[in-house]
Amino acid sequence: LFFMQRSFTYFPDHSTPSPAMFGLEGQVELVSIETDDGLTLSGWYIAGADANKPVILFFHGNASHIGYRSFKVQPFIEAGYGVLLAEYRGYGGNSGKPTENGLYADARAYHSYLTQSLNIPSQDIVLYGESLGSGVATYLGAEHVFKGVILETPFTSLPAVAKQHYPFIPFMAALMHDHYPSVDRIAQVHAPTLFLIAGRDEVVSPADGIALYEAARAPKTRKIYEHATHNSLYTNTAAAQDVLEFLEGLD
Repeated sequence: LFFMQRSFTYFPDHSTPSPAMFGLEGQVELVSIETDDGLTLSGWYIAGADANKPVILFFHGNASHIGYRSFKVQPFIEAGYGVLLAEYRGYGGNSGKPTENGLYADARAYHSYLTQSLNIPSQDIVLYGESLGSGVATYLGAEHVFKGVILETPFTSLPAVAKQHYPFIPFMAALMHDHYPSVDRIAQVHAPTLFLIAGRDEVVSPADGIALYEAARAPKTRKIYEHATHNSLYTNTAAAQDVLEFLEGLD
């Protein structure tokens, strides 16, 4: 477990997704970004139809690639919001191997693309972090002031999640390379924050997401979907509508 732990954390789909395969034909601009440790990564940018609405910077979870998140962002695109689907190193045809510090570097690079290449200020960007991506979004949210932050099935830290699955292993935190300590950073996020929590989450304990919510500063909103599992928030709940209402309520 110690030597192979990242293979238990990251499950990338290495294939390069096509926007047409995921319902975004003609909408996506392929963007190339350079990380501060020398990697060139590719992500998907969809310009917003309404220039007065913020851009959503989307960080996905630990499995597959950005193509499989297109159905989640489609309602936001249809509502006029811009979206940048940030693809990590080692995922979706990108080079490199995923690590905590590596994904933070990727996040900084995508943020720089929006703020420097497209001249979109951080105050006009909404961070969206899905599962593992909630750790990435919380990291970036503590570094800059954003329009808002959305955390889907978030956790307090990666060791806390690992302890849920491997309770028989002592000193779990000391053994782990990657921590994503969101609970230590969430109070540094100075933006309205929406927490989307699955009541029957089999990956991240709902109590862990609630603990992160309680550690966050106001203004904050918590939505608990009692019958949802980790990956079903957008298939059998009102999560998409709740996100749209949160976005519309941002000043």
